[in-house]
Amino acid sequence: MKNIRSKLYKYGNYSIKNDFSNSENKYIKELNKYGYSLVKKIFKPSECEIAKKKIDKIYKLQIKEFGGEKNLRFIDDNDVVRALFCYDKFFIKFFKNTKIGNLLHKCFEGKYLLNLQNAPINRGYSAHFGSAWHRDLPFQTFVSSKPIAMNVIICLDDFTKLNGATFVFPKSHKLDYLPKKINPKKTKQLIAKKGDVIFLDAMLYHRAGENHTSQDRKLVVNMFSLPFVKQQLNYSKMLNKKLLNDKTLSKLIGEDMNVEESVYNWRLRRRKRYIKKPNYFKKRNG
Repeated sequence: MKNIRSKLYKYGNYSIKNDFSNSENKYIKELNKYGYSLVKKIFKPSECEIAKKKIDKIYKLQIKEFGGEKNLRFIDDNDVVRALFCYDKFFIKFFKNTKIGNLLHKCFEGKYLLNLQNAPINRGYSAHFGSAWHRDLPFQTFVSSKPIAMNVIICLDDFTKLNGATFVFPKSHKLDYLPKKINPKKTKQLIAKKGDVIFLDAMLYHRAGENHTSQDRKLVVNMFSLPFVKQQLNYSKMLNKKLLNDKTLSKLIGEDMNVEESVYNWRLRRRKRYIKKPNYFKKRNG
């Protein structure tokens, strides 16, 4: 009988690269064990102040787009400003950052995308829609051995006990369910300074605190994910085409990962990959 074998032993990425539990990186260790980590002084206070003013302007524009704030309240989406960088390129700096990128590469060990960029506004003397316990992949009831999505929260104001700093349920990214009642003693409030960045596994249960001050608390939430997690919006269609000439930005927003509209287009894209990299699969198999 003729010996017929596949040319490849495997294709895809199934190798074990890092054991997070033994990582020498302090932040990776904390993310693996607790589901969160605080990195201090990534952005300047002056950058945060500019961002806060721009967020107010974009929010006014988005209110107008949707026919008034009452319509946003009807869908529980008031006081959330979405896709900031699509309205003002200033906000690209809050996810296209070397320190953030280096840590994300260690988290994901490969390609990842910007899934969303939002700015919740925690109004003075109020609670936010996000004050309920939740995951940022909210309808998933499973756990994974490695991160599939990671929140990168930019503190535009100090996060304090009084103004509603984020509460987390440490180690809950390892749970496939939310307990019926969470013991407050097992939670932690993340106190941080303006310009600090909080890395938060998107599967970690967390919530916004209640703001007991007269001042709004603002933040930028970037969520990054593995490519198989659907992005919140099609950013490559929303963005100014000139910005897509930036190859790093184009890759981050998944410009080359959009769902094709036909088999023919899908095969054209695959063909381009083979032309650029003739050993497209072999290189991934050693």
